[in-house]
Amino acid sequence: MPALPEESMLVEQVMHDNPETLTPEHRLKDALPVYERHGVNCVPILDTDKKVRGILTIFRLVQAIRQGKSFETPIGEVMDVDLVSIRNDATFGSACSLPIDRMLVLDHEDKLVGVLTKKDLIHKIYNAFCNADCHNRELDAVINCATDGIIIFDQEGVPLYTNDKIRSLLPDCDNLREPDSPAMTAVADLLKKTMSSRRAGSTLLEDCSGKQVVFTITPIFDADQRLFRCVLSAQDMTEITRLQEEAENSRRKLAAFQEASLKGTKIIAHNPAMLRLLDEAARLGGVDSTVLITGETGAGKEVVAMNIHNHSKRRHGPLVQINCGTIPQHLQEAELFGYEKGSFTGANSSRVGMLEVAHEGTLMFDEVGEMDMALQVKLLRALQEGVIYRIGGRKPVRIDVRIIAMTNRDLLKMVRENTFREDLYYRLNVIPLSVPALRERPEDILPLARHFLSCFGKKYSCHCHINPQEEEMLLGYSWPGNVRELANFMERLTIANLSPGNSALIWESFARQEGQPAPSRSAPMREQLRHFEKQCLESALHNAPSIRGAARSLGISHATLLRKMREYDIVVQN
Repeated sequence: MPALPEESMLVEQVMHDNPETLTPEHRLKDALPVYERHGVNCVPILDTDKKVRGILTIFRLVQAIRQGKSFETPIGEVMDVDLVSIRNDATFGSACSLPIDRMLVLDHEDKLVGVLTKKDLIHKIYNAFCNADCHNRELDAVINCATDGIIIFDQEGVPLYTNDKIRSLLPDCDNLREPDSPAMTAVADLLKKTMSSRRAGSTLLEDCSGKQVVFTITPIFDADQRLFRCVLSAQDMTEITRLQEEAENSRRKLAAFQEASLKGTKIIAHNPAMLRLLDEAARLGGVDSTVLITGETGAGKEVVAMNIHNHSKRRHGPLVQINCGTIPQHLQEAELFGYEKGSFTGANSSRVGMLEVAHEGTLMFDEVGEMDMALQVKLLRALQEGVIYRIGGRKPVRIDVRIIAMTNRDLLKMVRENTFREDLYYRLNVIPLSVPALRERPEDILPLARHFLSCFGKKYSCHCHINPQEEEMLLGYSWPGNVRELANFMERLTIANLSPGNSALIWESFARQEGQPAPSRSAPMREQLRHFEKQCLESALHNAPSIRGAARSLGISHATLLRKMREYDIVVQN
């Protein structure tokens, strides 16, 4: 009995030898002529030392272009680096046992000597079996081992062999003359194009029996360069796409975990009211009730929310923050609930929402008062039922999330004005917490200032200190921007200290901004309002590039701002 092909044939007998190679610095467009010249679907990538660094396949190139890459992109950014190699003196049987599309062939000095693809295998196997009586049975067995769908056509385009995989993708693969499905019609058109051009061709079908499939047809020529056979290979991209989506979802979850770990910073508080609030926040870690934290912008609501999370049983889970004020209303639902592929224009792949990312963790809603009214209904249902649906999805997704909502607005007033849903308000306001403004806790001003100076000193490699007179100035200011404004001022002061004399200018500017001491809380409301309005005007003028820009940021007209500047005797220098 003659030896079977896998017992006698070596890899070097079936490989594509002396392949043309490229370097990681070549562009994607440089690979196209290589595919065309040699009729191959992959190009090995070697560095300057002739060491193999990767491989660029047609499938990877098409995938990169679909993901937004340009043909000017360096190959090194998109090439496959998870390589599988085989020795040139290995047997054919060992090559067939590996469930991959292509292998790099190396000699015993680890030098590239060839590339082994399924096209080469099929071509050589077919020639070997043509002279054997049992070639039909054996060839069927070989091509059925392939993970891709395969059809072998004769020189007239008539199917000779098919494997089980292609029949699962194209049930009508025998009806090439009169195809029954759009997928088979596309294959027939690709076959005609390949036979007429005598060049390999590929096409991508988004819906082939419910799967995303890349079809490639490669012509095979005899010794006289006459068309002998055409081999179709169909690669199911659905699993690859699913794995990419899982990788993206895992990346988002990892980012959430990292964010949670980075936010576990030291809390600085000396004010009795703030200490009581933080103590209560720590005790709330023992329950899963929804918390509504109110307070002025920059007062430290996020710090209180993180303190609740870090003392809860969910502290090892993700801590995810979503700011409703920074996300356009038409995107809030997609960001919160996620979406399925094809659910709207531009949804080229599925994506999990923040509610899913925060599963078994905590979701912090910042500026919850800015949430779209229609989305409030969906959020209320999700909180009540513990189940969400992605946009365009029909499969329920169970979530286990603790909600901490934060706002600087009067939600109860918004409920009365019908701009916030009453039922959602009471669903969020299970445990209310109020963060006092920085001006109400003067004991925290100097410790926070020193802390920020220390942090920014390390960041900018510049140590800065404040003297007793400057401390008095800090204590005398009302800090309308709260802790955030204090942090910004300390950073500005640290940067100014990098150059001699600049810190004095910062303090002079601060003194002008400080103006008169803040009125006491017992002062008439009109006096307190005027003081706060002047601070808002001065802050806007300080941060805006022009008076008109300051007016736009304040939401008032240019004429109104000029009038108020005269009223408060505010002078702006160029």
